[in-house]
Amino acid sequence: MQQVRLEAQKRETAGKGAARGMRRAGHIPGVLYGRKNEVIPIRIDARGFRDFLQNYGENAFINLEIADHGTENVMVKEIQRDPVSNQLLHTDLLRISMDEPITAAATIVLVGSAPGIQEGGILEFPHRQLTLHCLPTLLPEEIEVDISELDIDDRLSVEDISLPEEIEVLDDPHTRIVAVVPPRIEEEPTEEEELEGEEEAVDEDAEPEVISRRSDDDDEAEA
Repeated sequence: MQQVRLEAQKRETAGKGAARGMRRAGHIPGVLYGRKNEVIPIRIDARGFRDFLQNYGENAFINLEIADHGTENVMVKEIQRDPVSNQLLHTDLLRISMDEPITAAATIVLVGSAPGIQEGGILEFPHRQLTLHCLPTLLPEEIEVDISELDIDDRLSVEDISLPEEIEVLDDPHTRIVAVVPPRIEEEPTEEEELEGEEEAVDEDAEPEVISRRSDDDDEAEA
């Protein structure tokens, strides 16, 4: 896993108002914690952090250089985003040691073309990442899953993924990752449903019902 350099500064103010001011000034408020060391409120340049996420993803290891503090090995623990605008609001960074195991998620990437799809099957991909426990240096950036032998009704589960024995997978082994399922076929209407449809069509073509008729008294009055 690649290590990326980022710069940060300590922040002295806290609260929602201070956080909004930081975001208006082009910074993202955050906090650094972990390994039983002090919790440090920080701020990071928003553009630099967005570029980092776009180029390396949330699982990359960070050499965080904090002004007037020093360098820390960290990784992203959590990112808060605005649910409407998707604006970055806050980040939690976790200290790590390169010689101690960590728990982190790795993205699954499908490779190859499944024959079952060419036959009309539908690809289902419900489980798109694995939770791994290993040394930071062993954490893969992504996990490739080959689907080139999947026919209709075939599937791959967590237990089918092969990783080095030094990497522990924490997901349920029976969790389905990807499958090729038969195409959905619309059921043809039954004979009874067809008859009901014909009756409705007949009713629609029928003469409109006469709501009222003139009485004999009305005829006599006109005469």
